[in-house]
Amino acid sequence: METISAPVDAFLTRHGMDPARSDPAESTPRFLEEMERGLAGASSSVLMLPTYLTGEGVVPQEEPVIVLDVGGTNFRVALVTITRGEPCIENLRVFPMPGSQASVTWDQFIDTVADSVLPLTGRSRRVGLCFSYTTEILPNRDGRVLSLSKQVRIVGAEGKLLGCALTDALADRGVFGVRVTVLNDGAAALLGGMAEQSGERFDGRFSLIYGTGVNTCCSVPASRISRLAVPWRGDMLVNPESGGFNRVEQGEYDRALDAASTDPGKALYEKMVSGRYEGEVILRTLRGAAAEGLLSGQLSRRLAALDQLTLAQVSAYADRPYGGGVLAAACATEEDRETVYTVIDRSVQRCANLVCANLAALLELTDTGRSLHRPACVVAEGSTFDKSHLFRSKLEHVCTTYVTDMLGRRLVFRQVNHVNLVGTAAAVLMNT
Repeated sequence: METISAPVDAFLTRHGMDPARSDPAESTPRFLEEMERGLAGASSSVLMLPTYLTGEGVVPQEEPVIVLDVGGTNFRVALVTITRGEPCIENLRVFPMPGSQASVTWDQFIDTVADSVLPLTGRSRRVGLCFSYTTEILPNRDGRVLSLSKQVRIVGAEGKLLGCALTDALADRGVFGVRVTVLNDGAAALLGGMAEQSGERFDGRFSLIYGTGVNTCCSVPASRISRLAVPWRGDMLVNPESGGFNRVEQGEYDRALDAASTDPGKALYEKMVSGRYEGEVILRTLRGAAAEGLLSGQLSRRLAALDQLTLAQVSAYADRPYGGGVLAAACATEEDRETVYTVIDRSVQRCANLVCANLAALLELTDTGRSLHRPACVVAEGSTFDKSHLFRSKLEHVCTTYVTDMLGRRLVFRQVNHVNLVGTAAAVLMNT
């Protein structure tokens, strides 16, 4: 197989798509510098936004909260009650994210949200809104939308206040006295992990969102956050907006994808690694390989005819190259199968390298993960992390070889059922 993978690796290197360009030893210092600039209030592609939330304290129990999880692919609503046992999640409904399939206006988006909340207002008037897009959280825990990503289109969203708009829309429907807490998905995941792991001890806690988009969350002393609008004692959760990191080494097909996106020049890290984009990056790379004669005519024609290649289809091939998926069916020869697998393998390795650099920078920023018996804990959430076995194995390996062996730090990954729903409820209950 070496005779097949060698020309593929040479092709990837020529076009800047090889994993060596995402070496975590080179990317981590860049990530760390951007994080420190963001905390200092300087111009940075990693914003380090204050959340006005803390993970300290005990979560009140047996108090229902209406929770909205506004994600990159789905929009979920439920009534969540944190109990001494498993959290109680009732009336869970899942809808396509407004603006993900076709453009919607801000008023249409808010009407959709308000209509989903309305049936639950007889049980609670406290609402937690987890919004997975760049948002400035205010001291009163409302959120001002700064920008959208993941190719979601909500016309007129920028600059709008989420909590205020939702309470006004509910008042128009005859429901008054609603209090809304806005937070992002990284903060929700971190709080959800803390609530579930209240009896455990770690040397640092973080969250990793790795699904349609990518983000993280950490806690730092408020004295390090320059852009606080009100005095704050102790630590505060910070939303890095990691997906915006732009000091990446793009390859030719990354640049082509970015140029064709709705927000060219922005969120370059997210466009290289997240579930929303990775399938397209791989499809562009495979078509480039076909143009240079590395694939059979049959596979080249089938790739040219594809409207899109989803990450789910890529993962299906990585798990079962002889399965019934679109890529497996399109391969005409064993050489095709090996070439396709090599392109996927190297692309996933790039993703693992960059995500590792993101996490390593958080460890360096907070100086955590140094204890042998108390590693740092990363609460991981997202469909890409859950379903891509190839990515998960590569991420754990590179974290061992770089984070542990080179940096002398340790981390472990944990997953929690419905972590964003639980964490959003905890944000409402702990920070009232």
